[in-house]
Amino acid sequence: MLTTSMRYGPAAGLAAALLASGLAVGTAGAQQQVKLSYHWGPNHPAASFADAFAERLTERSDGALQVDVFPSGQLFGIREVLGGVSSGAVQIGMAVGVASFPPLTSDYDITAVPGLFDSFEEMRGFFAETEAGQAIVEEIETSARIRIVGYNPVGPIAVFSTIEDLSTVGSLSGASARVLTDADRVRWEALEAERMVSLPTGEVYTALQSGMIDTVATVPGALAAYSWWDFIKSAQLPYFQFGDGYIIANGAWFDNLSPELQALVREVGAEISTESTAAINAASAQVLDGLEQKGGTVYTLEGEELERLRRLEREEVYPRLADRVSQDVLDAALAYTGAE
Repeated sequence: MLTTSMRYGPAAGLAAALLASGLAVGTAGAQQQVKLSYHWGPNHPAASFADAFAERLTERSDGALQVDVFPSGQLFGIREVLGGVSSGAVQIGMAVGVASFPPLTSDYDITAVPGLFDSFEEMRGFFAETEAGQAIVEEIETSARIRIVGYNPVGPIAVFSTIEDLSTVGSLSGASARVLTDADRVRWEALEAERMVSLPTGEVYTALQSGMIDTVATVPGALAAYSWWDFIKSAQLPYFQFGDGYIIANGAWFDNLSPELQALVREVGAEISTESTAAINAASAQVLDGLEQKGGTVYTLEGEELERLRRLEREEVYPRLADRVSQDVLDAALAYTGAE
C-alpha cells in the first residue's frame, strides 16, 4: 500500500472557490479512508498518474479524504478491479475499458472497431456528445454501480513487426500475428495474415525470438517495457485503436459525498485526464523515435494506401463485428467521425 503524501498547489474551479470563500472542502474530524486500486507496475506511465490522482485528492480535500493506493494488483488485477469498485471493497479503481466494460455492454466494443476513431479525444467525444455513446456510458455506470470520473489511458495501438517493409496494406499478407481479441482476429484475417496465435503478454518476447510470431498490434510503450524491440524492425501507422483507461468510483460512495467533494473528485479527474493523455501520446512518439534510432523504420500509410486500408476495414471488418456492436451504434459512430 502507498499512502499519499506529495503536496500540490491550491485547488482550481469549484473547490478553489469554496476554499477562497473560507469554506473548507471537507469537515475537520470527518476524514474518510479511501482505497484506490490499480494493476499497473511502478514503471508504467499510467501508474504515476493514478498516484497523482490520489495525492491531489488527499491534499486538496483539506483533510476530508485520505486516499491510500494499492498498486501492482495488490488487491485487484486488471479484470477484477471493476468488481472491486462495484462491490465497495475499494472506493476508487483504474479500469482498462476493453478488459472491464464489454461484459456489461458489448456495444463498448465500438472502441475496438479498427480505424474508426483517430484520437482519444474523438473517441471520448462520441461517448460524451452522442445519444448512442451516452447510452453506453449510462448502461456501464448503472450496471456496475460506478461513476466514471476521469481517464488514464493505456495508449494508442499500431502494428509492429519483424517484417522490414510495412509500406503497404499488402505488406502484412502472410504475417504470423499475435491476437488478443475477436476483433483482432477479424482484422488480421482481412489483412490475410497466414497465422494467428493467441499469446499472453509474458510469452510474446520468446514467440518473437523463436519466429512463432512476427507481428503484434500493441501500444508503443510495450516495445520498451517488454524489450520487444530487440526483434521489431518496423512499425505501421496510423494508430488504429486507442486503448483507454478510466478512473472509476463506487457509485454509492460517490453519491454520498458532499457536492463540494464530488466536484473536487471530478475536477482532479479532469486534470489527470488531460495530463495523462498528453503524456501517453508523447511517450508513444518517443518510443517510435527510439525504434528508428535502433535502426527500425516507421511507415505511415497515406493517400491511396490509407484509403485502401479504410475501405478494407469498412467492407470486410465492420460487417463481421456486427454480432458485437449494434448497427445503430456503429452508424452513430460513423456519422460522428465522418467515416460513413
